Amino acid sequence: MKQETFNLLKIPAKHRLCHGGILRRSSKGRGARTLSHRHPMHLVFKVNKAAVKSGLRSSRSFALMTRLLRRYAVKFYVKVEQFSVQTDHVHILVRGRRRSNLQSFMRVLAGQFAQCLTDTHSQKNDGPKVWKYRPFSRVIKGYKPYQIVRDYIQLNELEALGRPYSKTRLRGLSHEQLMELWV
Repeated sequence: MKQETFNLLKIPAKHRLCHGGILRRSSKGRGARTLSHRHPMHLVFKVNKAAVKSGLRSSRSFALMTRLLRRYAVKFYVKVEQFSVQTDHVHILVRGRRRSNLQSFMRVLAGQFAQCLTDTHSQKNDGPKVWKYRPFSRVIKGYKPYQIVRDYIQLNELEALGRPYSKTRLRGLSHEQLMELWV
């Protein structure tokens, strides 16, 4: 009965496999979070710059995020295929065995990072929220979309390491340029 109420929502096909992030501002992202244990998922956690002034690429934040990613991936049987930590957001490409494990992984990763970063294990944080939006998630169906997301995350990582940014960075890349990303 509850599933039938979710099906009545008029969600465009473009956003049917997406949830969270800036989509929550419109009616497109307010349905149930689409999770899949059969297909990989692209997750994006966007941090509030007022809460994390040094950014996520600082040595403390970067080490904390990678440590928590590894710890909770093992705990919840989630395979982290690829991740990229930027100054204000994190891209993660994951696969999970069960829907509940994916839910728990997302919830615990975001919560533990916020608690460890602000040192609020026992008291309430009076400062700004660590996360700007709810985590964005997208189920990736098919090999071509999987390749696009994988290349996108790799390109983001290279840009964080110093590659120059360009607005048309994803349009018109030749096969050789795509292979250059992975060298």
